[in-house]
Amino acid sequence: MAKRFYTVLLIMFCLFSVFSFAASAQEGSYYPPQEVMCIAHRGDTALYVKNSKEAVLSAFGKGADFVSVNIRKADSGELVLCSENATQIKGTPLKEMLSLLGEEDILILDFDSELKDEVYDLLSGEAALARAWLRIKDSAKNLNRWISSKDEEPTVIGVCSSFNIFTVQGFVEKLNHMPAVQLQSKNYFNVMYGSLCCSYYASRQGTRAIAPMYNPDLCGQRSDSEDGWNDLINKNFSIIETNNLDAFISYRDNALKLKENLSALLKKAQAIDPELYSLVSRENLKDSIEAAKRLVVGGMASCDKLQSAHSALLLSINSLTLSEGEDNQKGALNVTPGKIVAAVLVGTAILAAQIYVHKMQKEKKR
Repeated sequence: MAKRFYTVLLIMFCLFSVFSFAASAQEGSYYPPQEVMCIAHRGDTALYVKNSKEAVLSAFGKGADFVSVNIRKADSGELVLCSENATQIKGTPLKEMLSLLGEEDILILDFDSELKDEVYDLLSGEAALARAWLRIKDSAKNLNRWISSKDEEPTVIGVCSSFNIFTVQGFVEKLNHMPAVQLQSKNYFNVMYGSLCCSYYASRQGTRAIAPMYNPDLCGQRSDSEDGWNDLINKNFSIIETNNLDAFISYRDNALKLKENLSALLKKAQAIDPELYSLVSRENLKDSIEAAKRLVVGGMASCDKLQSAHSALLLSINSLTLSEGEDNQKGALNVTPGKIVAAVLVGTAILAAQIYVHKMQKEKKR
């Protein structure tokens, strides 16, 4: 009996926690990002060696919002840009790379956790803490403790890999003061890709979710291509880290054009007087307008969502029919192929009936 009671109590607690999580996801104001941002993973690797200064500068030149590089400590003690799996630790010194950046260029630095103090000291000494975000794999508690120990707080990206919905919630909540968190998993159906998690971290003001598309083991085996980008953008990931820089920049430009086209069609739809049309037409038009408005005004949107909304709105405009009263008044004048076929069939039936009756009358006389 006691075991059953505790089982019921546990189930009730879980249900309460889930509903509390869902409710917290809806609390407060929602400030959606206006567009998807791009991290070029290790630079423009289609043209240059990854982690090289040429790759970094080329990526920024093509429109990347950030470039992620890996930092290692050379035998000389100098911090350099060097791949994590390279046998020889050599490359462009981080200090030199910082001096080459444009005013708005921001690096995302990946490194072993034990180097975080040395990386911080270099950035602080070069007055470059605003030029780099530090991506550190550690608990939110440890990250916050380390950040608060510094005279000038660095910008840190936390990395979360969890199957527990409450762990993800807590991680995002505790790093809410940071501009972004990275959420990653090898499993396609990980909870962080579910509606509860997505609605939660999408509602965090200022905090964006990073999708590490450059490695399928980090993004649920999704491809670093339009299909994968559409999927995770629809799931409220607003920063895409990619190896396909040129393709993603083209994708993002296409999304902006699609949004412009949808905005123009939305203005046309809103100028239509719905009272002239039937109830079904009005409802379809209203629903399509609302869906389009959410994408145009509400912030970022994937290409497939924009295309679908444009097609639905265009269809609702082209499918408008007269209101029921006018349909009744003008029914006889409103000639359609269907009405013509119906009229022919009715006429044929009447003629056949008349011939049959006439034939029966002749037979009776005989």
